[in-house]
Amino acid sequence: MINKIIDEVIEKLSAKGLKEVYSEYDAIPADRKSRQFYIIIGSDTFESQQPVYSPANIFLPYKAVISVRVTAPENYSMNKLYEYFSGNVKPVIMENTGTDFYIKRVSMKHDTQISRLVLTAEISVTGIEKYERNPET
Repeated sequence: MINKIIDEVIEKLSAKGLKEVYSEYDAIPADRKSRQFYIIIGSDTFESQQPVYSPANIFLPYKAVISVRVTAPENYSMNKLYEYFSGNVKPVIMENTGTDFYIKRVSMKHDTQISRLVLTAEISVTGIEKYERNPET
């Protein structure tokens, strides 16, 4: 289910024109990614809760924390990176899709391995997954 959430976020960002969006599980090295902005979506935690049963469906509430890492071009400032995140990434992720997203924390640091500034947002995700019950069981 966490992969479904990550794929949904990647789809939403790509649909809005942000083409350099990757899952943290891909095998593409950082030096082969864009020299401009690129975004990596990953997961920190996932927790499913007690299912709720109805005659026709099973509802599975869940909570997760995903990480959104935005890597800036070389020699980019913190202010410009935050403006890029606030104007291009955050609004797309926060669009209402039946799943609740809210930002828990945002931090920035210089990644010395790639010599670029990286903004990391931890985003809490809550929702309910619906499954149809098999009438034979």
